[in-house]
Amino acid sequence: MFSLLHFIYLRQKYRTVKIRVGPVWLNALVADTFAKSMIGLMFREYLKQNECMLFIFNKPGRHSIWMKNMRFALDIMWFGKDKKIIEIIEGIPPCAGFNCKTYGKSRESMYFIEANSGFVKSNGIKKGMQVLIKI
Repeated sequence: MFSLLHFIYLRQKYRTVKIRVGPVWLNALVADTFAKSMIGLMFREYLKQNECMLFIFNKPGRHSIWMKNMRFALDIMWFGKDKKIIEIIEGIPPCAGFNCKTYGKSRESMYFIEANSGFVKSNGIKKGMQVLIKI
């Protein structure tokens, strides 16, 4: 499975968009297909300070994440159609094993952002804040 996922990861091409989360502008890699959403940030060594990954779904749902094959911790922010943050989980650690915990099933969302761990706290990000996506 690791080999197949890594092969799929290497074949993905990501577009980038500018997004504003609270007061901060970021360059977002866009995960807008099943394959890109499934892989997320797996296998990457790091994200730059001004980078994140934006997951876009066709309809609202209980979109969760896991940290399988991740190499660094993340802060995750889920938001709805109105682009207001509805759930935040900070400092989610990587998982190298087979029984990786899932996060974020408690609320329906249309989007979520994966950012470096510490992003939420250092930028004062709170539930209810507006996210602007500049396509």
